[in-house]
Amino acid sequence: MSYTTIKAIWPGEKHEDLEELRNSHGSAPVIWGELSRRFLGNEYTWLHDPKKLWPLYKREDVPTCMRACLMMTFDRAYVEKKDYARAAADIREFLRMAPPKPGYANHWPRLAELFESNPDIPAIGLYCTSVGEDPFQGPYNEEKEDYDAPDWSTCWSVYDDEYMSPAKTEGR
Repeated sequence: MSYTTIKAIWPGEKHEDLEELRNSHGSAPVIWGELSRRFLGNEYTWLHDPKKLWPLYKREDVPTCMRACLMMTFDRAYVEKKDYARAAADIREFLRMAPPKPGYANHWPRLAELFESNPDIPAIGLYCTSVGEDPFQGPYNEEKEDYDAPDWSTCWSVYDDEYMSPAKTEGR
């Protein structure tokens, strides 16, 4: 079965696996399905035409909490410690607006708990599904027989994004 890995991130330095959550359908697909249903007219649009889903983080008619959760599912995105409380609040608001469906995996309550616990880690990111490459892993190095460090210039903080800045989201 697939899984989602919560990553401890030291931006520009290293990353480590923090926790594995069974059934990766409980992470990104929860967010993608709800946003697709609400804003694209079909819960499965993300499967058939994902290019329509990705730009939703820029749309001002999409609630801030939903934009934040969507960005948390993006490759190489992370939440910095200074933003843990905000991330927890955004996840809780998302869950209030779209409660978990009985019988379906949903990792977002656990993610909210983790952010609320304010762990002593500089940042937290998600490797949403074990069926793909870990986005925080660099290329495999044959000589070292191990992975190189990621290109840290391609990693980014969700709440430092221009679409999540306080001026852009105030009052939303």
